[in-house]
Amino acid sequence: PAEAVGDRRDETARRLVRRAAPDRPPRRGPTTPPEESAPGLSLVIVAPRDDVAVHTPDPTAAESLMASGTPHLYAGVVEGTGVVGPLVLPGETGCAGCLHAERTDRDPAFPRLVAQWRSGRQHRVPPCDLALATTVAGFAAAQALAFLNGRTPSGTGARWEVSLPGLRWQVRPVRPHPWCPCGAARKGKQEHIPEDGGWRATMAGQGPSAEVRQEAEPARPAGTWRAHV
Repeated sequence: PAEAVGDRRDETARRLVRRAAPDRPPRRGPTTPPEESAPGLSLVIVAPRDDVAVHTPDPTAAESLMASGTPHLYAGVVEGTGVVGPLVLPGETGCAGCLHAERTDRDPAFPRLVAQWRSGRQHRVPPCDLALATTVAGFAAAQALAFLNGRTPSGTGARWEVSLPGLRWQVRPVRPHPWCPCGAARKGKQEHIPEDGGWRATMAGQGPSAEVRQEAEPARPAGTWRAHV
């Protein structure tokens, strides 16, 4: 609406919802504990709005996902830069911890810099370009749907980055790091991820075989995430 020009979209959305449904929402009943045999989540999309978390995913924020073997895909936009990936298959492909360790190898002062960036008071959510955010959201959704359809999308073990104004996509591999506790580097010596577009063995119907990736690509042996697909 015209009166909302200049306001944040989330605040405007809440006002519109309250205006459309002014009554109090119904109370939720007691939560029924999930059955032990119930399947977990097939995929979680991690989309932080904090600028540091977008550029440098926090490994501790994904500890529960790693422990439960839940696949997760990172995506985010900060001002004029968008990032999609990596798609993490716990214990099989490079994760946020691997990315952090690799950057520390290149710059031993990197952990101290990240700690300084994250310290202090909470910062305001930075603005971002709407068209860029829509592009990144669409690309992330396509990656997620490809994974849920049984394929290995290009964001598996890789980060796609795009910046304004050129909008040239660049891909950076996120390789399993030998010192990361996720263990993907140790398992990666046994088996390789199929080429982009190859079908995973978790699908009901086995698709055509595919050539293995080059040695630079992350590897994927059997892992706990299979149970969630």
